[in-house]
Amino acid sequence: MSPAGNEASHVRQYRMTRARDAVITLLCLMVLVPLMVLSAAAAGLHPRHWSGIPLSAVDLPFADTSPRGADSRLPALDEVTDTLIAMKDHGWVEIYGGQDGRIYIVTTRLSPSALPDLGHRFDDETVGVIYSPLTPPMHLDGPGDDSTTETWWQRTDPLGTWVTLMFGFPWQLGIALLLTAVGWAFVLRRRRRRQASAPQPAVSS
Repeated sequence: MSPAGNEASHVRQYRMTRARDAVITLLCLMVLVPLMVLSAAAAGLHPRHWSGIPLSAVDLPFADTSPRGADSRLPALDEVTDTLIAMKDHGWVEIYGGQDGRIYIVTTRLSPSALPDLGHRFDDETVGVIYSPLTPPMHLDGPGDDSTTETWWQRTDPLGTWVTLMFGFPWQLGIALLLTAVGWAFVLRRRRRRQASAPQPAVSS
């Protein structure tokens, strides 16, 4: 192959490598950030949404980290309940007072507007959110009312929940970006070393 052909082949290979690296980076972030948020919530670290409302727990059959309820009725319970009703429906299925004095809202989905709406009215010491995607639907007007029936997609809103987990928690997003950058730094360094140690093709005279 001529030198021009070799150069064109190297350029194509370089572009394909860059495109592949970009796709891998995007896929890693799409998975890593939501997992970091959910893991932090499951570990009891209360990761905070940019609105200030914390994701306090994850309620799944294999990982229920919900805080314990209080023995007495908390004063803010009625106010939070009225706010949720005024918000119409953001997927909440239960509300209760915790032993730490915070009102916990159990929801099947984390729509992008739910936490900001709560953040406009309450602070992180008043309200916490528990993500429980497998909780059965709640019928506000009775189980026989078809108007309240939701499909699984409507009840859990996977796309909206992913958007909230991906872009709503600055600390986890920043940490994931940093970890990805550090990981790629090691990958690129190893790639350069491999290229430097590779035998160079002989040039015919």
